[in-house]
Amino acid sequence: MRETLAKWVSDADALHHVERFGFSQLPLQLDYLRSRGDDYYISLVGELFDRLHEPYRDSVDWSRLGNAITQAGGVGVDQAPAYRGILSPEAAVFAAAAFYFGGYSASAYLTLKATDPNALGEVQRACYELLSRPSTIQSARVRALVGALRGGDLEAIRSQIEHAAEMEVSALQTHPDEWVGWRLFQRMLSRFVQTNIRAVLPDGEAEFWDPLVRSLLNRDPPTWDFFPSQIDAIRSGLLGGVASFSIQMPTGAGKTALSETLLFYHLNRHPQDVAILLVPFRSLAAELRGSLVKRLGRMGLPARCAYGGTVPTGDEVRDLDDTRALVATPEALSGLLSAEPGFFSRISLVICDEGHLLDGKARGVGLELLLARMRARESGPPKFVFVSAIVPNIEEINAWLGGTDATVVRSDYRPAHAEFAALRVAGKNTDATVALQLHPHHHESTFLIERFLSRDDFRYRNASTGRLNTYSFKSVKAQAVATARKALSMGAVAVFAANKRGNQGAVGLANELLSQLANPLPMPAPIQFVDDAAKLQTAVEYFTLEYGASWVGTRTLAAGAVLHHGDIPQESREILEALVRKEDVRLAICTNTLAEGVNLPIRTLVLYSVQRRGPDGAAENLLARDIKNLVGRAGRAGATTKGLVICANPAQWPLVAPVAQQQPGERVSGALIELMGRLQAALSQRSITLTNDILEGATALHTLIDGIDATLIDLAAEELGEDELIWIAGELSSQTFAASQAQPATTALMKHVFELRARRVSAIKGAGRLSWIRETGTRARMLESVEVKLLPMRESWDDIAAATDPELTETLLTWAWDLPEVAEAVKEAYRDASPSRSDFARILDAWIDGQPLVELARRAGIDIDTMLGVHARVISHVLQVVVEQAVGLLKKLLEENERELSQAVVDFPEHLRFGVPTPAARVLAAGGVRHRRAAVALGRSPELAAIGEDGRASVFPTARRLLNDQERWLPVMGRLVLENAREDLLESSDPDDGV
Repeated sequence: MRETLAKWVSDADALHHVERFGFSQLPLQLDYLRSRGDDYYISLVGELFDRLHEPYRDSVDWSRLGNAITQAGGVGVDQAPAYRGILSPEAAVFAAAAFYFGGYSASAYLTLKATDPNALGEVQRACYELLSRPSTIQSARVRALVGALRGGDLEAIRSQIEHAAEMEVSALQTHPDEWVGWRLFQRMLSRFVQTNIRAVLPDGEAEFWDPLVRSLLNRDPPTWDFFPSQIDAIRSGLLGGVASFSIQMPTGAGKTALSETLLFYHLNRHPQDVAILLVPFRSLAAELRGSLVKRLGRMGLPARCAYGGTVPTGDEVRDLDDTRALVATPEALSGLLSAEPGFFSRISLVICDEGHLLDGKARGVGLELLLARMRARESGPPKFVFVSAIVPNIEEINAWLGGTDATVVRSDYRPAHAEFAALRVAGKNTDATVALQLHPHHHESTFLIERFLSRDDFRYRNASTGRLNTYSFKSVKAQAVATARKALSMGAVAVFAANKRGNQGAVGLANELLSQLANPLPMPAPIQFVDDAAKLQTAVEYFTLEYGASWVGTRTLAAGAVLHHGDIPQESREILEALVRKEDVRLAICTNTLAEGVNLPIRTLVLYSVQRRGPDGAAENLLARDIKNLVGRAGRAGATTKGLVICANPAQWPLVAPVAQQQPGERVSGALIELMGRLQAALSQRSITLTNDILEGATALHTLIDGIDATLIDLAAEELGEDELIWIAGELSSQTFAASQAQPATTALMKHVFELRARRVSAIKGAGRLSWIRETGTRARMLESVEVKLLPMRESWDDIAAATDPELTETLLTWAWDLPEVAEAVKEAYRDASPSRSDFARILDAWIDGQPLVELARRAGIDIDTMLGVHARVISHVLQVVVEQAVGLLKKLLEENERELSQAVVDFPEHLRFGVPTPAARVLAAGGVRHRRAAVALGRSPELAAIGEDGRASVFPTARRLLNDQERWLPVMGRLVLENAREDLLESSDPDDGV
């Protein structure tokens, strides 16, 4: 782009922001744009046609040109054309063409989404439909293209290029407008013939691909071609061969669709095998359950999710026989691999998504050891595909997983680019003003919007006194919230806080928003952008029932915004995410849950703080790569053509600037090597000898020893003696990613840890109990505690009639209460004000009884935010894990002595997991009814309460019939839960599918 035009584009972009932020008076340096709109638009269109002859080398320039034509041409419902003599549909086609030529097909689609094509001529209509992918195609030429794509006739697509070229030459002699259309269409076809899905797939015309192609074409919107990042990966040989691959792709660059393509190819080429998609978070697994898993099933590849407990149920293990693809968290997969060795042996492909979480503390240690375990498999390792947006040293990880230099794919393609800005404060107190500096990292295009925030934005008339007051806006928090409010006119906004609770966390931001909205400040309010008030009200009703009307999250939602963080239960987060995804709500206040793989259409991201506060108040800077992953959420394919990231705290801009400058960020070393370093330092400082008792007594080391044990148990063949197993353990320690980087002393310590665990596993094997661990998927370190402490707590374990028996809860809690991991979790959740065991037992009984969290908080005498933390850390995580481990081992200990374990005890972990009081409620929750309230209410009905274990098959049909009586259930469930429950029951035919 010419320097003068580039300056013009930068100024026009600044003008766009000034206008969208609500300023009526323009900066003098931008005033010239008002009188030269026609020159500007004509120059941009001229640049487009110049670049058809000499394309840009950098695809980002195409995106910049597309956005510039969009703004100048008045494309979209909220744009005003700079040049009054143009047709908006024509400008939309020009802008979309620019995006498409740069590889930004999602932005091209979005640009045309709200455009009326009726004013376009025949060939321009073909251009429009090729890029907008409408459900009903009127252009015969585009219908022919899609038909050829569906049928695998690439020659028919190529022949259209020749015809378009002939028409272009002919039109040049007769009609200039027709020539413009044919020129664009011919160039679009030239690109389409290279990027369409059939052209990119190997042997793409083959019938082999028909199910995948149909799936892609039948979506809304349909997928007709691949992104550049996906093309690079496929053409690098990702689909074929057994070599491991590592892919670095920015957020939003099409990782899910690429994974789906790989799964389809691999599983159809290897019909006896299984493929795994490893995802780090339950939230991402839940999202994929409703999309990827269903699509694979429709293509004849049975798929399911595993992201619940660490010990699989018998039904879950049996379901594996028919499973071809499994989406799983590392914790859930580890238990499945232990419980079903046959399933483990069938795995030939493992896709590791969000792979940078190798550095993720306990989660990272578990992931590294799980990958090492699969590498050490006796039959040989599977093919690994390691995927991340932010790993600068991805070649090292690829080599560790068995890949080569030729199997590393790097792409910097982003479907929608992010711009950066920062707040700049001048003056003090009420005389202070806050400027917004656009592009602070780029000297040539930086621009300062003066008085972006000032006293005028915070003045209001007190209704009771009639006096003018000024709301205090000196805090970064007040400025961050006000900035978000001003950005609402551009689209969805997220305000990020590094902490959940406290005055400086997401909860504090939500309270600040409510405080501002309590006064009539002259700024946009989020409720103004809610189009469907009734839909919002159903969500508010749900949150009121679950968490109370006074909870800050409920009040925030009633004001037209969402509060989203990791302590909020998954079913509720999914409701909030759906509201933002469908743009029913435009403002989200969130923590790093935003960056956990869930795709939301964020136009503007306001970074309130990129420093995390620890329990002691000390600040810890977020890593540059974590900030990069976060800002990758601003500007989503198919939702916005670009994003804006605003750093609200000027003092923290130096932490954001490297990301804006696209610096690589910190390398990923893995949490295992960091943990070993801390262990080494502690042993040296205290001059103690490491033992298995020390390892098992330190909660920070539990993920380490559990991962080691699981791998050694896999390898501990019957004929192996202790010395041989110890030798294997030493060799296994050298197979970790940590070993490839560690200093000799750290390597020796790690080998020692592995050898200690080999001695523990050998002792269990010598006692004849190793098969217990294998069959149940439990953890070896739990065996002694269950045998010595839990087992003797009852004389008989076969006389418990109901899983909800308070005596059973009391027994299991008494045993678990003194476990170090439970004690630590309780202390953390209650912030050192831990309750007595009997007080906590009452909370647990209420949870299993199906009471909402607001009622649990009331009974416990704590605020709902603390209760959310107790539920997230203790009830649904640590306690759930130890109880399901204990029950699995208890069953084996009793069987050894020819004693029985009541089925009620076997069922208890699922009652604890789902918080439900009846067998029918447990079946419904396990079978896909997403809302606990629905499962509890239906399970308590006389019709379902009478169904015993033998009648499980009738639970779902009966529940479906019951919900036909909406008047009966509406007062109990609320409208949102009732509607979702009806949908869940219609979709769920197998009560054990996908949990």
